[in-house]
Formats: sequence, C-alpha cells, structure tokens
Amino acid sequence: MSVDVAEIEAFYRRPDGLVVAQLLRQDLQRLETIWTNPKAASALATQQEAVAVGFPFALLAQEALPAVLMPAETGALAWPGSDGVTVASIDSAAWPLATEMCTHIFALHALEHVRDQQGFLDEAWRCLRSSGELVLIVPHRRGLWAHADKTPFGQGRPFSRRQIVRQLEQAGFEVTIVKPSLFVPAFGLRLPSSIRHRLNRLGRFIWPMFGGVLIIRAIKKLYSPHQVANPALRHRVRQFIVRQPAGAISPKNRHL
Repeated sequence: MSVDVAEIEAFYRRPDGLVVAQLLRQDLQRLETIWTNPKAASALATQQEAVAVGFPFALLAQEALPAVLMPAETGALAWPGSDGVTVASIDSAAWPLATEMCTHIFALHALEHVRDQQGFLDEAWRCLRSSGELVLIVPHRRGLWAHADKTPFGQGRPFSRRQIVRQLEQAGFEVTIVKPSLFVPAFGLRLPSSIRHRLNRLGRFIWPMFGGVLIIRAIKKLYSPHQVANPALRHRVRQFIVRQPAGAISPKNRHL
C-alpha cells in the first residue's frame, strides 16, 4: 500500500513527525553530505546541479531546497518558498531531467512507494554526473517503524540492508555508507526529549540492526550500463494533488 503525499505532510506537521524529522536530521548530519550544509546546497540548487525526490521538506532547510520531483504514485503538491521551488509530478521511471544533469540527488519517501524501483534507480544513475552522489532514506525491514502503519514509514515496501545494496549495485552505484537510524519506537515519541535522545543514542550501539530507517550514500559508477527509461506513463496512477492552480511551477518559472 502506498501513502498519499497529503498524509506525509500531515505526519510531519504533528508533534510526532517533528520529533522524527529532528532525529533523522541529526543522523543525516553524521554523513557529512552537502544536504546538511545549507550554503553549499543552496549554491547547487541555484546552479540546478542538485535535485530532491519524494518529500524532502521535512529534513532539508528551506533555503537549501532544490527542484523537487514527486512520484505520481504518491501524488505531488506545490510547496511555497521565499525564492520559489519547482515541484513536478513525475513518472518514477522517466524523470524530466537531462542526462548527467546533477551532481547530487536526495530521496526521502520515494523509492519504497514506486512500482518500478529498478527503473527509479536507473533514472537516478542516468541523471547524475560521473561520481555523482545519491543520498537515499528508506524504511528498514527489520525495524519497528516498518510496522507502524499510521506513519509514512509503515507504507510501501521496506528494505533490508542486503536488498537495498543489491538494487543500488544493479543500477550502477557503489554504496559507500549504509547507516541505520531512528531507534526510538513509534510509541516512544511522547517520552520526554532527554529520554528520547538517550534511547536513540543507545540504539546505535546496542541494537543497530533494528533501526527504523536506512540512510544510504551511493556514488555513480561510470562503467555500469543503464537502461533507457520509457518516457510514457506505463501504469495508471492516482490523481496528484496541487496547492496552486496550473500545476507545480515556481513563482520564478524556473525550468528543469
């Protein structure tokens, strides 16, 4: 079962969702990628060298948001921003981007919901330049959050460490980091902040295999072949959601 983008947004507006975003943001910073450096991310977004896929708004600073692609399986919404953010509802296996356009891609609440997961990763490989970086966050099959069906992490297909590494390698990526995160169970989010953070730190050392999500950093390998994605929608998808008329174009009419 796939979650609707409106449900994802509603989750991150609730107190529980705010806690989850804070915990994930802390572990994302430990990867030392450009996504936790607002100035660097903003510069890449301005040069159209970075793209986010899915629902990045919960973790990325507003000033660092690049163009955002939302899979049609979950629907799309137009996200307001001071500088305008381009949002597009896409076929998950046919992205509206030029080949080797990006140096960085960030994906959250995306891969687990799409029908053609290998096609999604093939498109990420195609759109990245040589040695480009893909940062991906997916639900962990062994974690308790994969069974929390009232959250976005309990919807779609969760992955084991071996499954996600194998799929990325088949798509032509070299996986450099697979880091479990979100060790606090869903029912523990209402605990005092000090206890939550203590549980999360403790989980990294005592039960790392049961982290609720996997944070993956992968690098594009040049010598791997890739498939040409079908430019047409191959499946019937739900009607996407927009918050502004005429689709999802930023106030500045930026184009991908």
